[in-house]
Amino acid sequence: MQLLKLSLDHLNLFEGGTLSLDFYCEDRVPADDQSAHAVRKPLYTNKLLAIAGINATGKSTLLNLIELTCRAMKGESVNGGGLPSSMPSLFHGTSTLRCAFVHEDKFFYLKTELVPQKTEVRGNALRIGEELIGSMPLSKLAKGAMRDWDEIESRVSLLASRDRLPESWYLLLSDDRSICAPVLAQECGRRGDVLVLRDGELPDFENGGEKTDRVLRVFDPKIEHLEVKDGGRSFVLHFEGNQDPMYLSLDGLKEVLSSGTLKGLALIQRALVVLERGGYFLVDEVENHLNSQLVNVVLDLFASDSTNPRGAVMVFTTHYSQLLDHVRRKDNVYFLARATSGLAEAVKYSDRVKRIENKKSEVFNSNFVRGTAPRYFDVKRLKELVAEAVLHE
Repeated sequence: MQLLKLSLDHLNLFEGGTLSLDFYCEDRVPADDQSAHAVRKPLYTNKLLAIAGINATGKSTLLNLIELTCRAMKGESVNGGGLPSSMPSLFHGTSTLRCAFVHEDKFFYLKTELVPQKTEVRGNALRIGEELIGSMPLSKLAKGAMRDWDEIESRVSLLASRDRLPESWYLLLSDDRSICAPVLAQECGRRGDVLVLRDGELPDFENGGEKTDRVLRVFDPKIEHLEVKDGGRSFVLHFEGNQDPMYLSLDGLKEVLSSGTLKGLALIQRALVVLERGGYFLVDEVENHLNSQLVNVVLDLFASDSTNPRGAVMVFTTHYSQLLDHVRRKDNVYFLARATSGLAEAVKYSDRVKRIENKKSEVFNSNFVRGTAPRYFDVKRLKELVAEAVLHE
């Protein structure tokens, strides 16, 4: 399945209570642009989606909402996976999730109510309220209609609604799973497959070998070979030019290898799974522990047809504005900014900045999109605080 766009309302942290994200390419796609994946020309999806913002603007929350959407599309519990138990607290009242996606050369529109509730078993949780799913042939999808949800809903043919299902379905369908998966299986012959992986955990050390060595050398060229023993409980580490190997426990290995090397290995391991199968790779603060050149290497794996032929999507958040300049397109970059109300606002770069030659990092740092840089007043007060403390000493 290829997600084209999503929206949610009744969100506590976002301006106007709403969040909208586009995964499809709204701007023109040049013939040499490999960072776009052709779903059916002229419809393309972006292989990279960048979310930039200063601290406490809701970047991690946004990744959670993307995963929530993917879980609904796949028919998995909207309370499971990598989602935190605090997810229901993001909503004030019933939220309407809308998503548009492509599966088996058909266009689908899913509209799902997410109802926060308190249960004895799960505590605070979400359940599915009213729900409908519609479809139309992909060939009839007008790209211009993608901007308006009402236009999309008016064009699709209704396939099913949650209150009008075969009676047997109700016996199998729990209140936290969307009707999307069984409807797709009925319409297309198989359920949609949405793989979502998150970065942030340690690498998988159960298997070593040449593949692991090649990845490790990208992040630490001194490493010659890592031999894994006892199912990942002990290791023999060989460094280039050093005849004496190091015999290490897992804790010892974590002390010898840098945090950047460990993160780099974990990052590539997870990226490989998504690139091989297609899907979504969610990475929070991708630049942590890595220099910009190594981050660019990872981004390039997704932005190339040779390493990403199936249109896998990497969604990453970042504080590092210069990283945005490595992203070729303008319609796959969002600035998470603080609105005047203090709430978060997801601003698509291409909606605010039309000139191609603008460097995204300069736009971000200049506070052109208000709320993307620390306020001058707050920075001034911080400098005064430090000066007073230093002088006092």
